[in-house]
Amino acid sequence: MCGQQLERTCTVCHAPMPKDVAESDVICVALAGARATGKSVSIGVMRMFLEKLVEELGSSLDYEEKYSETDENAEYLKQMVTGRAYSATPPSIARSLLYSMGQLNGRRRYLALRDIAGEDLEKDSQLNLSFLGRADLVIFLFDPLAIQSIRDALESLLPQQGESGGEPQRVLQTVLRHIGTGRPHLAICLAKVDALQALAQQDSPISPVFANPGAAMTRESPTRRANGQVGYDEETAQVLSEEVRSALMLLNGTVIVNMIENPATKVILPHRFFATSALGDAANGELLPPHGITPFRVLDPLMWILNQKGVIPSIS
Repeated sequence: MCGQQLERTCTVCHAPMPKDVAESDVICVALAGARATGKSVSIGVMRMFLEKLVEELGSSLDYEEKYSETDENAEYLKQMVTGRAYSATPPSIARSLLYSMGQLNGRRRYLALRDIAGEDLEKDSQLNLSFLGRADLVIFLFDPLAIQSIRDALESLLPQQGESGGEPQRVLQTVLRHIGTGRPHLAICLAKVDALQALAQQDSPISPVFANPGAAMTRESPTRRANGQVGYDEETAQVLSEEVRSALMLLNGTVIVNMIENPATKVILPHRFFATSALGDAANGELLPPHGITPFRVLDPLMWILNQKGVIPSIS
């Protein structure tokens, strides 16, 4: 009407969006957890693995800087080669990252990531977190080192750790409250599982889980069919979910399982349990492991939602 070209924006936050977003499939993923659970480093590592995955699917992953609210290279990627641990996401800011995955299975695909500071979930924050209820997937990272008995058992085996975050169950309660009546998929991730793998040689109730070489929690996830095509191993994913659920019960995490399977709202979200490690080994204070990072099953939650959205097939 005024002769100027109009730009498409979100009706809720008024952030600019790509012109073709209405004709595209946009998969929205939010990462949540207490401080020091490794959300930022997980995003950086997932981005590297996702780039290779999309290439194998016959497309390319492109960072949409114009439609993102953070410097991807400075905040998530550059620090991987510096040998320094990641800086925490500043409070009162839910960083947004948008990626184009090109044409996959006949549709234009975008992936939107939201990185929420742990402080905003550990206290009453003024930050608008209503997007949690509109997300396709909420990844909740649960740090086993937040449990005192586990921390004591691993004290002589791990390098000095930084400040731990708040109680996982309180953070999960906040996440569920902000989800409200929404129906996102919920991935409960036992983060830093490399620390628990060190319990295999210790006298602990959970030691037999990691001493078993056949357990899914000790093996990397397969991503290909016999003919070489990329796919999601649904059967192994279900086995892994049951293993992690049982591990949480042994780790005094029964309350977390109950909050997911018997929520106060009486609305059970589609959920699954995962075990991940973004670094593959414990950081030494601010220093990354000296041998570099060796991620473990870090892409599993994204593989799940990509499978649910029809981007990648299930392995039969």
